[in-house]
Amino acid sequence: MQLLNDIVSTFTRMRPYSFKGETVPCNLCGSTEHDIVGRRDRYGNKLLTVLCKNCGLVFTNPMPTEEEVAVFYRKVYRRLYHGDSRPRKKAVMRGARGAVHRHEFIKRVLKDGDRVLDVGAGGGEFVNYMCGKGYDAHGIEPNEGFVRYAVEKYGVPIRMALWQTAEIDEGSFDLITANHVVEHFLDPLAALRCFRSWLKPGGKLFVSVPDIYNPNRTPYSRFHFGHLYNFTYPTLVMMARRAGLTRSKTTPETGTTLIFDVADPTDDWFMHPDSYAVMRKFFDTYTNRRYFLSITPYYRWFLRMNRLGGDMVKVAFARNPGK
Repeated sequence: MQLLNDIVSTFTRMRPYSFKGETVPCNLCGSTEHDIVGRRDRYGNKLLTVLCKNCGLVFTNPMPTEEEVAVFYRKVYRRLYHGDSRPRKKAVMRGARGAVHRHEFIKRVLKDGDRVLDVGAGGGEFVNYMCGKGYDAHGIEPNEGFVRYAVEKYGVPIRMALWQTAEIDEGSFDLITANHVVEHFLDPLAALRCFRSWLKPGGKLFVSVPDIYNPNRTPYSRFHFGHLYNFTYPTLVMMARRAGLTRSKTTPETGTTLIFDVADPTDDWFMHPDSYAVMRKFFDTYTNRRYFLSITPYYRWFLRMNRLGGDMVKVAFARNPGK
């Protein structure tokens, strides 16, 4: 049954999500000069993706409108990318496993009893885990089915809201986590500025987004409608800097899973002027032809099948996958 559900989910994702969209400038630097680096998403549907010729940010353009994005996340996203309007066993199990890994990454900056907010809380696995660790953990999540599941399953304080409508007091959290959500935002710069305002003095922001600068990733699967923005370490750090945040010294100078400290607003954010050139070379070099002529895709397929088999066995025998 699980295999059948996965097959149905795959074909569901291949259906294009229609949107009119509008042409927008770069969210990081405001430039309107860009190169086209993608014309279709990972399922073959039309999706124009561009590379900013000034700062190197990669994003969808034309961009869906605010109304189109709101409808997509309220009614379509979880079903389209997770196979259902409520979390399935496999998603719950992975969410619980991810909660442990995220806590391991952020515990270096946590203090006992810290007030924590999870933006894009999904089915509530992370909030539940953090509450169990003694933190005052909360969450916001735009999908009604996932919020209902989290509240009914775990009894945790998760509200149905977009970050723009969450009505959170300024300076009210010690730590905010945004795990694979910033790339979905229509205006990520505004979102980061908003998160900064929610933090207490000395507060921390954890952000994890997919790294588009990944030579081991299948080139044709780089883009999909859910990811409006595609970050690298330089573009993520520069955007955070513009938002009044700076990379914490507790995290490495690489990758796109980082912790940020509150900083004074500054115009001195353009720290990686070679970002466009690096990404232009990346897209020219790591093509589908080169990828499939290497051993990488076949080794990755083997690992994925092995992991999928293990997950299916665990799901089949799991009575309470969220624990």
